[in-house]
Amino acid sequence: MLATEKVGLLQRHKIVTEIMKQLDPTNIKILSTMWETGPRNLLEVSRKTGIPFTSVYHRVGKIEAKSKRLATVIPQVSKLGMVRIALFTAARPGSEESVTTALKIPNLWRSVNRCEGAFTHVSIHVVPVQFMKHFRTYLKRLSESGLIKQSKMFLTGEYIPNFPAFKYYDPSSNQWTFDWERWLNALKRDPTKTIEDPESYAMLADEKDLLIIKELEKNARQSFAEIAPLMGISLQGVKYHYDKKLVPSEIVKYVGYDVWPYPEEVSAYHEIFLKFTSTIEMNRFYSLVRELFFVLGVSKVLHENSLIVRTYTLQNQVWSMFSFFSQMAKEGIIESYSSVRQDFSGRETQSISFELFDSEKGWTFDLDNCLSDLAKLTQLVPAVQKV
Repeated sequence: MLATEKVGLLQRHKIVTEIMKQLDPTNIKILSTMWETGPRNLLEVSRKTGIPFTSVYHRVGKIEAKSKRLATVIPQVSKLGMVRIALFTAARPGSEESVTTALKIPNLWRSVNRCEGAFTHVSIHVVPVQFMKHFRTYLKRLSESGLIKQSKMFLTGEYIPNFPAFKYYDPSSNQWTFDWERWLNALKRDPTKTIEDPESYAMLADEKDLLIIKELEKNARQSFAEIAPLMGISLQGVKYHYDKKLVPSEIVKYVGYDVWPYPEEVSAYHEIFLKFTSTIEMNRFYSLVRELFFVLGVSKVLHENSLIVRTYTLQNQVWSMFSFFSQMAKEGIIESYSSVRQDFSGRETQSISFELFDSEKGWTFDLDNCLSDLAKLTQLVPAVQKV
């Protein structure tokens, strides 16, 4: 159903102002140190910044009170025996909501986003490696259902989050400096980091580990005392699984922060595919990502010199961002680039589908049930929308 909506510009302005107020020099120092040391140890943040612990504690509490969540664990899914997939789908006109539902049926989705351009949906899925054939069969049946016109699937490595480089921000004037020329020149330096495909897809977690991961995906700062009753084990038991299994295995290596450099109301959100001319050029760009505060995160397309880059930039810098990529092509850094613009506010996400894991069998996938649910969904779509 379509609804009439009223947008209060004054209220929007207040939201923008409130968000920018949080980016004062002290908060920036605290948040940047949390990015380096992890979200859980505020004593270490206090020690490294020289800011009294009580101030760190209260400031982080105030930020969390407004945002509801400051950090989230982004597990390395290859270490859970799963392959990460980025799926770009074009729904047939009028079938957009049905396609959203269809993408969720296997319950292996991590995020589903509506987007603009050649595709209508961008979705991320994590599929147990032994069920990749089943998942492809499901997508083939979805393609034959008449709900979609086309789709494109990329198998990727881990999603590696980024954090705003606040050295480009002036809190006194609330201004960011987009130093496009400097960044372009920096792409000529030797790479300092490399981005690789996962080495293996061995399952390194058990049922209790997955429960902890699921909770830390909701809030990476959630206390072990809160998690323990949900698992039916002691606080020490949760700590053991975290300290002795999840951290050493690097399942919880990456943490994403809900720290946005500028408000959603004046921003553009894209998924950008960059195909590089060589591995070294790809790694030059990857080494520079920490400087590129408009980049939310990256993932590598498996067996290719290609990255999928998630960007979040000011509306008035979109043209400059694509000029930057165009110049990269002119200088032989990339062969091509393409993008879709997403709806940031309408993004749906969920944590690891713990319910699909059996302590004795491991991951499960009921293809017949998924295909049955898809068939029922297809029957509900008006015939004029089908092929």
